[in-house]
Amino acid sequence: MPPNAPSSTLQFRRLSDARAMLGESPVWDASANAVWWVDIDGSKVFKTDAETGATRVWPAPEFAGCVAVSATGQIVVGMETGLFLLNCDSGAFTCVVDLGRNGVRFNDSTVDRNGTLWAAIMDVDNTKPIGTLFRITPDFTVTEVMSGFITPNGLAVDAERGRLYVSDSHPSIQTVWWHPIDLDDGSVGERHDFFPMHDHSGRPDGATLDADGNYWIAGVGGAAVHKLDPDGTHLAEYATPMPAPTKPVFGGADLTRIFLTSKADETGGEGGHLTVADTSENGSAVTLFGARPDAREDYSAVIGK
Repeated sequence: MPPNAPSSTLQFRRLSDARAMLGESPVWDASANAVWWVDIDGSKVFKTDAETGATRVWPAPEFAGCVAVSATGQIVVGMETGLFLLNCDSGAFTCVVDLGRNGVRFNDSTVDRNGTLWAAIMDVDNTKPIGTLFRITPDFTVTEVMSGFITPNGLAVDAERGRLYVSDSHPSIQTVWWHPIDLDDGSVGERHDFFPMHDHSGRPDGATLDADGNYWIAGVGGAAVHKLDPDGTHLAEYATPMPAPTKPVFGGADLTRIFLTSKADETGGEGGHLTVADTSENGSAVTLFGARPDAREDYSAVIGK
């Protein structure tokens, strides 16, 4: 089979009956055997049991763009005005990082091997090149890393190769790049082209890495997930049961299952649902955000349930 041909190797099936308007940011939580994910347009945070599909839902007070699980069990949600901690019992959101910017929202995030969070914001109208990538340390110190994106996406950190992946999903750009990165001091080097997607199915959306350093990225609008090796060679294109997959993540006890979020569509099919496929691949090791256990005590701005 040609490498660009859709493959039926991955059989995605619906895991949760919860349906998002714009499902995004799936994160594997091994301690709970669950996947955290968000509905950006529907302003919701979800937690889905990996076996039963049972899903808890928390309404958010703003667009919820991404979610991360901390090493202390805290749930960090990137919204419009900043980063918040979710109290799963009360449903309250506590602001821990106030961006001080208007007209933006978080759109994607990833955690590196050292427990540092890399998260990007974008223009809420998806028109202005004000997208910015931040590096966020466990004490919630925020450093601006790069800017000028319209729709920053595709974040992943390959610690073995010292590489940061980032893309811009906007139709006028549709490109994935990589940057050399020093995980100890957070410095980021010059940009290198990795995967222009104009001639492939879909636009670059969310991404993840497998244990071999291969880069898996959702082709939103193209009903596909693409797999590329570290050299940028296109290894495979896997068909998805919805036209707009948004982000894959490896999970399960041995990290051989792929969970996939997506955007809802008018067909009423799998779009918007969290789906899952069993694979013969192994995902890269999952690192949790190293948020301090006392972080909640340092901030008082709470947005209620």
